[in-house]
Amino acid sequence: MPDTEKIRIVCISDTHNKAPGEGYTLPPTGDILIHAGDLTNQGSLPEIQKAVTWLSRQTSFSTKIVIAGNHDLSLDRQYNPFKHASGWKVQPSPGEALECRRLLTENDSFTYLQHTTQTIQVPEKEISLKVFGSPFSPDGGRQNWAFQYDVEREAARLWSEIPDDADIVVSHTPAKGVCDARRGAKVVRWGEKEGEVEGVREWEDPGRGSNKLSVLDLTRGRRGMGLEGRRETAVVNASVMAKSFGRGGMEFNKPIVVDLAVPCRQDR
Repeated sequence: MPDTEKIRIVCISDTHNKAPGEGYTLPPTGDILIHAGDLTNQGSLPEIQKAVTWLSRQTSFSTKIVIAGNHDLSLDRQYNPFKHASGWKVQPSPGEALECRRLLTENDSFTYLQHTTQTIQVPEKEISLKVFGSPFSPDGGRQNWAFQYDVEREAARLWSEIPDDADIVVSHTPAKGVCDARRGAKVVRWGEKEGEVEGVREWEDPGRGSNKLSVLDLTRGRRGMGLEGRRETAVVNASVMAKSFGRGGMEFNKPIVVDLAVPCRQDR
C-alpha cells in the first residue's frame, strides 16, 4: 500500500449568511471542507441556523471543520458591544447566544473549533490530521467585533498556544504579511532559525477568469508545487466575499481547493 494518500481540502471563509448557490458554489466532492469564520453578518439565531443547515447538508465531504469569525457575535462568550463608542451596539440575548453556541458545538456533522485542537480522520484514506482552529483576530480599535485581541498585549500568548505538531491551522486572521491583504495562497519556506523566512513561492490561480476550479496543487505531480514537510507551510486566504457593499452589489470569490499528499496512518 502507498505511504501517502492524496486528499482534497476545500477552503472557504467569510460567507456572511450566504449558502452555496447564493453567489458561489462548492466543488461537488472533496475529503475535507474548511470554513474559516464569518458564517454570518452579526451572529443572530436565524443566521446561525441557516449556516448549520447548509453545512450539515454537505455530505460529499468526509470531514468538515468550522471556526467562528469576528462577525459571529453570539459565539463569543466575552463579547462586549460597548467596548468602542463608535462601534456596533448589537447585543444578542443570553438565550439566543446560548442556543447559537449549542447549534455549533453539538452538531455531529462537523467539528467546531474555538481556539482548540482536534485530531480528525479521513477514514476512506486512512489519514489522521491534527487541526488547530481559532476565531481570534486583531482589535482595530473602532468596531465592536467578536473574538478580538490586543496585538501588543495578547498576540504572542494566543498564537504560542498553537501546537508545534499541528498539521493544519485554521484561523480567522491571516499570518501577518502573508496573504493578509486579500484572497490568495503562498508557500513559505522556513530558514534554519526560528521565524526566519528563506523564500516564498507565489500561487497562480488557474480558476481566475475561467470556469476551472481554483486549485492549489501541493502534490509532486507534473503540475504540482509540492510541499516539503516541516520546512514549508502553505498559507491560504479563502475569503468568499469579495465585495459586500457599494455600486454593483455583492461580489464573490471561488473557494480555494488544496490538493495535498499526506502520510497514511501507521496503524493501518
